[in-house]
Amino acid sequence: MKKMRKMMLLAIGMAVLLATGGCTLSSQSEEQSNSDWGSVDTNPQASEVQDETNIDVKKPENAAIFIDEKLDENLFISAELKMPENILYEYTTQLKSFNYDKVHEAIGQNAEGNLVVSDGSDEFTGGSLTYQRNDMADHLETYCSYAEEMGLTDERDLSFMSRTDAVARIQSLMESFGVEGELEALGIVAMNHLDFENAKKAIMEDNNYQGVLSAKGYENDTFDEGMEMYRIIFRMNVNGIPVYRNEPGLRGTSERFLAYPVTITALLSNNGIEMITMMGMFESYDGHQKEAAIIGADGIKEAIMKKFGDVILTSEYKAANIWMEYFPLLREDSFTEIDLIPVWCVDFEIDGESVKDTGYTIRFNAITGEEIS
Repeated sequence: MKKMRKMMLLAIGMAVLLATGGCTLSSQSEEQSNSDWGSVDTNPQASEVQDETNIDVKKPENAAIFIDEKLDENLFISAELKMPENILYEYTTQLKSFNYDKVHEAIGQNAEGNLVVSDGSDEFTGGSLTYQRNDMADHLETYCSYAEEMGLTDERDLSFMSRTDAVARIQSLMESFGVEGELEALGIVAMNHLDFENAKKAIMEDNNYQGVLSAKGYENDTFDEGMEMYRIIFRMNVNGIPVYRNEPGLRGTSERFLAYPVTITALLSNNGIEMITMMGMFESYDGHQKEAAIIGADGIKEAIMKKFGDVILTSEYKAANIWMEYFPLLREDSFTEIDLIPVWCVDFEIDGESVKDTGYTIRFNAITGEEIS
């Protein structure tokens, strides 16, 4: 319920955020931690087995390694590590500027719909786009999120279009916008008018949200018979590696500012596009790149030790999940120029509590080992 309350509070604020090109609700943040980029080769540096008796490094057949080691007092690592197969690059780019007319033409419907192609901020410009067919769009997204979280829907194709075709439709639309990267569908919610009725009934009987949503007019919502809709949340990949999407409690460093997370959510119904929200989009990066030598297991352990080495830990910290992301950092003295940097993300269990419960993640620059967030 704690997770649901946070998710719904974000969803309820959608209307305000959409007016400024803000980030849409995403209930899929845990999926980015468990991404599998396909088969990988083990970096020689990562596969070195040290002589200490407290180290147990196992090498599965699929070229991933499992590291199980005590690093220091109350500091452990017990996680699988997959090194990327391809050569990685660090990219220099900037937040994307969308062409209003081009986007409006690509959507191809309902000229009266609300389309915004800037984020409304005095500091961060570009990189975001929002479209709503009408004021009902953010209500529909809330119902989809609630239905998904509460298990009120199942995986199925709708009569007007298959799930596969719906994903391809939105991917094609993103290409027409000039969006860079490889889009991957993280989650698809399929609902018809009966599903919306059931979601509305459930949410209006939920004491946590009934009062707030009634004040926003949710209790007056009606759904046309025959209405069908997909809500699709996309992840963006670069070199087959996910770009940072959203992480509650993420913190910056004193030297660098975080750019927007990369988020894409679309609502596609049998009447066309109902809503699109995008944030953190960036321009083409192919011409601005340099090869990056990625640290392996030893480098990750050194980075963790540097983080905690001078700290007396009174609780037990265990690095239990490690994965790689591309991370957007604003360049110095700029609010639009971005460095896309490969980072190692490390989830920690604290005193045996699960990663999901602790929510404690540190990201290290995968080139230098320096802490980013």
